[in-house]
Amino acid sequence: MNDNLSWTASGKSVLKLNIRHLWVLGIWELGETSLFTLQSIIAFGMGAFIIVDRAVAVYFIWGNFELTTLVLLITFTGGSGVLKMAVFVYNRRQYHTLANQLDELLSLQRGSCSEDPDLAAILVSSHRKAARLTKGLLLLMLSQTLLWISVPLVAYPEESRLPFVQHQWDNNNHFYGISYIVQCLSAVWVSQISLGVDCLFAAVMILVAAQLEILVNRLLNVRNEVDLMDKETAVFEKKELDSKSDQNMYDDLCICIKTHQNILRFVACLQDTMSPIAMTQFVMSVVIACMALFQATYSEEFSAVLKCASFLTIPVGQLYLYCWAATNVTAQAEAVSAAIYSCSWVDASERFKRALRIIISRSQKPLVLTAGHLYPIDKEAFLTLVNASYSYYALLSQMYNR
Repeated sequence: MNDNLSWTASGKSVLKLNIRHLWVLGIWELGETSLFTLQSIIAFGMGAFIIVDRAVAVYFIWGNFELTTLVLLITFTGGSGVLKMAVFVYNRRQYHTLANQLDELLSLQRGSCSEDPDLAAILVSSHRKAARLTKGLLLLMLSQTLLWISVPLVAYPEESRLPFVQHQWDNNNHFYGISYIVQCLSAVWVSQISLGVDCLFAAVMILVAAQLEILVNRLLNVRNEVDLMDKETAVFEKKELDSKSDQNMYDDLCICIKTHQNILRFVACLQDTMSPIAMTQFVMSVVIACMALFQATYSEEFSAVLKCASFLTIPVGQLYLYCWAATNVTAQAEAVSAAIYSCSWVDASERFKRALRIIISRSQKPLVLTAGHLYPIDKEAFLTLVNASYSYYALLSQMYNR
């Protein structure tokens, strides 16, 4: 079965913004067209240029501690984007499947949301949060890239300086204009791909957490109709309503159980798709943040201090993005377990209680996303990684001060 999305189908997807952003950058295929082929050639050309340009630059400045750390900072940043782009393209079918399954998952509770304004508000809020987060972070990354691009022109207008790595082998004298333009384009293109993939996963996790929150509210609303009636009325009508009410409760619970199982299956798919990207970002962010902090502390050039100090928000923000979104999914999954005990199960029938055991047994198992199927993604992981980055910074400082 071909799960690949077309341009028209992507317009109906809840991930429309993320999908089309990655299509523009040439890594999410929405039908084979000559335009997308051109976009892909540009994307891989920019990636190849970054690898060669940074590798040659590191070779020529190796031994200069301060300059080497600056170039390695830029190299790891670009390399992270290239590696994530390669993993994305290699597993591109998984991403189409993920988008299709997410749309199917959201459709399961759309009927309940249309009947309850509170549930509808949760759904709408999650859509807006995912879109605003994507737009805000992509614009933040663009602003950081533009800062690096503009600094040589403002701070050193009379010198032939390139925005990212200098061509030490010819002092930037040959093809300066072309090198400047290509470095700028490659940095913008690859950085947008890198953060665009992160925003895609963050948006998915926000929407999954919202689906769990909606499920929690539905479980809380599983009530015996007799319990909701006035006591005097209930005395006369209890026998008549008991049978009907129990059947309604049982049917509602069965629907909630099926929805919960579908959410868990989707999270397993998300885990498989996101795991290598998240692991790549975790490793790279620790190294990049360490070197950016070192440059912001010890660099003798004010322009380098300014660029690196402002750039620190990017690797740290990418770490927090994953940890915050994954923690929300875990928290809402735990809330499902608590909500089960708040429904009217005490006076319910035996078959209702048997069905209740199914969702209780599964909801008590923590729903934790991992990076590389090894490292839990949560707020504790964020603090651990930030501490690791600072430890490496301290080690670099000791080496530099010897």
